[in-house]
Amino acid sequence: MVKVKDILDYIDSFAPYNTSCEWDNTGFSVGDINAYVNKIVFALEITGEVVSFAESANADLIVTHHPLIFKPVKVLPADSVLYRMAKNGMAHISAHTNFDFAKEGVNTALCNKLNLNIIDVVKTADGAFVYKCTPQKEYSLTDFVNFVKETLDGTVRYNSLDKTVRTVAVCAGAGADYLTEAKEMEADVLLTGDGGHHDFLDANEMDIALVAAGHFETENPSVDLLMEKIKNEFSVECLRAPQTTPIKTI
Repeated sequence: MVKVKDILDYIDSFAPYNTSCEWDNTGFSVGDINAYVNKIVFALEITGEVVSFAESANADLIVTHHPLIFKPVKVLPADSVLYRMAKNGMAHISAHTNFDFAKEGVNTALCNKLNLNIIDVVKTADGAFVYKCTPQKEYSLTDFVNFVKETLDGTVRYNSLDKTVRTVAVCAGAGADYLTEAKEMEADVLLTGDGGHHDFLDANEMDIALVAAGHFETENPSVDLLMEKIKNEFSVECLRAPQTTPIKTI
């Protein structure tokens, strides 16, 4: 039978945990690492709704991209997700920056979702990867933004430049720091999740389009990739928890 540790070790084989950022708290965080696993729930991150879904499914393990514990836990109330998971004997594993940095990880999932052809992968100084891609066809920047918006079903922010999109640099999540790398690979666009005010100013000065399509939206496809990998490796039932972005726009 499959144990929690078997799942952890398998993730480590394609997204090594020793590549995670020092500030990260990825990997095993809750439960019995030697417990047997019959049913796994997958989500981008753990919320009360995800735990409720796992409870109703009688899941033994929740696997997420984002870690559950980032700060010291000083109080553990009965309605907290940590207490509920411990009470129900659930374990938790996350694959965060190690999956961000994996060549077959978060960026791969986003490229596949958008039908982008990967032609190069550039490793940055801090260990991240930026993917150089070509779209299925040439787009105007406005048409590309609309395509991303419709495909990811989210809200997209971008700097309006007169660009024809032939080459796209991709770094899901918080990737606006890699404008320089995107420019050096001669990309017309850097597609990422988050972008601050000054990131868009920098992009304008560098004459590169910055398309910020949402942290949740750009990383959420990676959960399906993670689930597919584990489902193909182990004889366990795998379920995807329904989940949407916590951010509302008007």
